Amino acid sequence: MVSCDIADERAVVELLAHIAAQLPPLRGVVHAAGVLDDGVLLQQDWSRFAAVLAPKAAGAWHLHRHTQSLPLDFFVLFSSAAGLLGSPGQSNYAAANAYLDALAHHRRALGLPATSLNWGPWADIGMTARSEPARRRRLEQGVGEIAEADGLRVLGAMLTSTLTQMAMLPVDWERYSARAGGRRAVIAELGRPHHVVPPAPASVSEARLRLAAAPRERREQIGALIRAQAGRLLGLDPARPLDPQRPLQELGLDSLMSIEMRNALAAALGVTLPATLLFDYPTTEALGGYLEGLLAPTAPEPAAARSVAAQAAAPDEPSDRLAQLSRSELEALLDARLEQLDREPE
Repeated sequence: MVSCDIADERAVVELLAHIAAQLPPLRGVVHAAGVLDDGVLLQQDWSRFAAVLAPKAAGAWHLHRHTQSLPLDFFVLFSSAAGLLGSPGQSNYAAANAYLDALAHHRRALGLPATSLNWGPWADIGMTARSEPARRRRLEQGVGEIAEADGLRVLGAMLTSTLTQMAMLPVDWERYSARAGGRRAVIAELGRPHHVVPPAPASVSEARLRLAAAPRERREQIGALIRAQAGRLLGLDPARPLDPQRPLQELGLDSLMSIEMRNALAAALGVTLPATLLFDYPTTEALGGYLEGLLAPTAPEPAAARSVAAQAAAPDEPSDRLAQLSRSELEALLDARLEQLDREPE
């Protein structure tokens, strides 16, 4: 076995020269290189993009360029479902895999063999198996895992296939499209070719109906909802009580989880929540107080008496807490706000 960095063009040239001189003729290429460096978009910079693009885009291009004159039987690119559907925090990885898909079509247009496989997560192996919280969130969103035997069987079939691009992703499309922040208008059609699932009423959710029916227990029910969502994201023991005054960030809630928790609470309660929610209200106690006030029926207030919550929701009027955040936290908040604006109807 010979090792080299395929992102280094000179190393690829030397590897192919070594194969030509000392080994049997090269008859196929399987490009499976890749690295991850996840983060919300505004926490990314070009160096982080370049590190993820290098083994995928540059490596695949070097292999394409220096083998296109060889009589290859196959040229298989390990792409990802992230290149088709996107994936929170993986803008660089999604772009790198979309490049592989485009390269496969480019090679086919040149009359060269090429197949791009948009893999979903594999069970127990690969980069996606290393993060248990991420794995748990995927399963909750309806994204399953590829058994090793199934994946290898598909790979074997694709070595001689005439298909240019194929995705393998075990997924419950209805559940995936219904998740908070999901692409309902596009993906939902894949899940119901024979029937139509009527959309849930957008105005009043089941959780909000329960809160309205039991106003005296509102605080307790809101607290239970917050604890359930926090526990789900952080993988906490349900029997372990949460300190209501301890910031969730100290327990491991990162910027991506903050966005997901905000979306989940908004969907469960049938309300619109500010992008700064988990930064302005970092503890379960503070968050519960804010949501209770938001859901409690109150008389209209004069414009001069706007609440702190309303100030936090206004994009042009940053709260005092924003002035205390670090640059990376501010970037995460801005990214969350842009995501919120993108989902709002025009």
